[in-house]
Amino acid sequence: MSKKRYVTAIVISLVLSVCLFGRLVTANDTYKVTVVVHGGTTDPFWQIQERGIQDIQAQIPDIEVSYRGPKVYDMEEFMDILREAVQEKPDALVCTLTYPLLMDEVLRPAIAEGLPVIAINADDMRSEDERIPVLTYIGEDSYQIGVIAAEETLKRFTPKQALFANHHLGADNIDARGRGWVDTMQQNGILAEQIDITADDPVRGSQMIAAYLIRHPDTDAIFMSNIPRARTTIAQLEADGYQVGQDIKFAQMDVDPTLLDYLKSDTIMFTIDQQPYLQAYLGVMFAYLYVKYEIVPPPPPLLTGPGIVTKDTIDEFLELAEKGIR
Repeated sequence: MSKKRYVTAIVISLVLSVCLFGRLVTANDTYKVTVVVHGGTTDPFWQIQERGIQDIQAQIPDIEVSYRGPKVYDMEEFMDILREAVQEKPDALVCTLTYPLLMDEVLRPAIAEGLPVIAINADDMRSEDERIPVLTYIGEDSYQIGVIAAEETLKRFTPKQALFANHHLGADNIDARGRGWVDTMQQNGILAEQIDITADDPVRGSQMIAAYLIRHPDTDAIFMSNIPRARTTIAQLEADGYQVGQDIKFAQMDVDPTLLDYLKSDTIMFTIDQQPYLQAYLGVMFAYLYVKYEIVPPPPPLLTGPGIVTKDTIDEFLELAEKGIR
């Protein structure tokens, strides 16, 4: 991971905020930016993104931001929302490139007609000549997230068998995390696979994992990259008699107060922060700067993570996590 790019994204945000916000009050036009994410928007992760959007909208008087996505993850609904957003012809679109193959037929013609598009959170990982021609991408390197999760796990112990719990099977970014985890584990001689725990109800997802563990009792390392399913799965496994943190060790993704409590109690080994607030904030900021001033954003990728959060670094995150910013 490039620490330089991780820090640069933050610096860009702060510098532009200081330099630009003071002169925006004289603007006469309102610039409409639509943000479409695969969600669900009721998930704590996406609520942090929404907080970033709320903050930048409050700071820029002449911008109107619409934040949209399925309340519960649903590929078809996401695509319907995306099509509707494009048809409305906003001044700019910020979106997750969760399904590049499907999204291509919607976005590429709109971009050709002049719609500026910025990608956040989920990138188009195809070859350069195949990628949707967005202005830039702000977020994680999804495959490397999986690699780093495996490497951090291996620093702590050597699993007998490792599992990636895929909560959005078919989403390119989540699938890539799983590949990074599985590839790295297998390269170190550890049996590993990813399974589909996609379900409308996180409780159902946790039951899928519990059933898997009955069939594969040697599994002692799980990479979980979704907050609600981490909560339900840990509760399910503890109810089943596992000592989570000892019998089964969790590598986790994202930050919220519950996960920080899990770190304090050694229930999870670590979690990986990708700064969703910053993804959304910068996405809207760069869209605004482009449509108002024709300022072209920095080339992709602008990496907002990974940042490894451990028991020793909780205090750096707790206050902002409680405020819904980290």
